[in-house]
Amino acid sequence: MFDVVFSAASVEERLQSGVANTLSATGSIGRARSTDWGPFFSKIRRHSKRLKWTSEADEELDRKKEEMELCETDLQLLDWAMREVFGESQRYEAAARRAAEDPSRGEDPVELQPAAYPHLLALLMRTFRDKYADPHLALSMFDHARHLSIASFVFGCTTPAYNELIETRWRCFRDLRGVCDALEEMRVNGIGMDNRTRSLAEMIRREVGSRNLWQEESEMGSGEVWDMVSRIEKLTAPPAPEEGRCATTVKQKRDRGRSGLQTRKGGSTGRKTTAPEMAGSLVVGTIPRH
Repeated sequence: MFDVVFSAASVEERLQSGVANTLSATGSIGRARSTDWGPFFSKIRRHSKRLKWTSEADEELDRKKEEMELCETDLQLLDWAMREVFGESQRYEAAARRAAEDPSRGEDPVELQPAAYPHLLALLMRTFRDKYADPHLALSMFDHARHLSIASFVFGCTTPAYNELIETRWRCFRDLRGVCDALEEMRVNGIGMDNRTRSLAEMIRREVGSRNLWQEESEMGSGEVWDMVSRIEKLTAPPAPEEGRCATTVKQKRDRGRSGLQTRKGGSTGRKTTAPEMAGSLVVGTIPRH
């Protein structure tokens, strides 16, 4: 796993040579460049989902939340975030790289990223947006995590961070296209949608449906708007049950019910089966005990 991550990281570094990743308030509002890592991205994403949440990670998250609350200005919080959140992300990755290059390290697992990283990223975005009324900086937090490293993107930009991204793009900028793009990214990259994701999508659909938000604020035509709303509904719709499997289950229950009826007809006890007994046997496909 480490070799795959670091090999891909070296390719990405060559592609981005000479390009600095900075916290740009204006650049973070638009749609960021997307890198198609194909099977590699799916593999590392599955690895990130297997991370176990421990009591130590819970204590670390609480400690860092307290440190965040001690920051009195947005500038102090930004400085703290660069040092204690993104800096720690880089330190973890550097330690994992050294461990991968050490032939004597054995098979002991090494964490690529802190377990609290995705939660802190989402909390930073929400704090900058709500407490300090700076949605540009909130978007920049996500953008910085996305481009900091591959591991940072995979382990940090998870469902909670995407939820904050969607809420910020809509509440602060009425960026319907940005919301649609974020949901597309989640689907393509295998990032699960939770109840909050679907609740946000439903809120956006209702507000767009009221039309008053779009009469003067939107530069898009009504046709394009409704196409995006339809796309958002499809992206956030719960997965449909497997029709073939459901049909097979119904057929099996029906066959078991018929089998139970045939067995009772051929019985020799002479006792009549009551209506409740027959109803019960049709459900479970068994012969009532006499």
